[in-house]
Amino acid sequence: MYKLRVVVEEIRGFCDLPVTVGDHFEVDGSRLLIPPGKHVCIWALQALMPLITVKQRNVAETNDWTPNTCRMICPDPNGMVIYRIDRIDGPGTDVPRRLLVTAAHCTGCRRCELACSFFHETQYAPEMSRIRVTKDDARGQDTPTACRQCGTARCVEACPQGALSKNATTQAVVLDKSLCSRCGMCQKACPFGAIRLGPEGHPLICDLCGGEPRCVEACPTGAINFGRAGEALKPPRFAQPGKSGPFEPTAGENDAK
Repeated sequence: MYKLRVVVEEIRGFCDLPVTVGDHFEVDGSRLLIPPGKHVCIWALQALMPLITVKQRNVAETNDWTPNTCRMICPDPNGMVIYRIDRIDGPGTDVPRRLLVTAAHCTGCRRCELACSFFHETQYAPEMSRIRVTKDDARGQDTPTACRQCGTARCVEACPQGALSKNATTQAVVLDKSLCSRCGMCQKACPFGAIRLGPEGHPLICDLCGGEPRCVEACPTGAINFGRAGEALKPPRFAQPGKSGPFEPTAGENDAK
């Protein structure tokens, strides 16, 4: 995915905002980055949005028109503001990989918890795992809960001591215990309930094991993967009896159902 800069290239009419030639904003993923003191017209943004989204993508097609199309005009006939969309960064080879969970494939074996706790604590202790499996016996469901490696991590923002930061390579959240006051604010800030506090009060947050998550290696059914959404994932080692995934049923398997 490309990073973009949207620049006011020419003004042929009168803009009520007003904008001036050279004004710009940037698009990074799903974020609009607006310089301090500047503004973005939502009418112009509505017209720009279809081109912005296609300019972000990296398409390996010889007849792709998006690299050669970079200008759009504001829909206000009185304004006639012409915007230019420039690609200012390379395609998304730098998009970090994340833990991808397919809850329907989970058997509740909890091997992920054991692998995680042993790697970090050198003991098989599920209560010390950074990933955990929640069981719903009434419905017969097992759901792994793992850190989403949020782009803008609320846990990092919530830490009053600056004890949490993002690893520059993996983009995983890492903890500096020497700065941690064990206040628990990061746990409260996580919208996914992926943070728990250890016996000493320090947060247990997934650090992706430095880039090789042990929970992914341990998962036999492909319920936990490490990659990017939309990419081909590593196939599971075993099928999951009684459920449709991770393997497609063979011909005739469901005929009697």
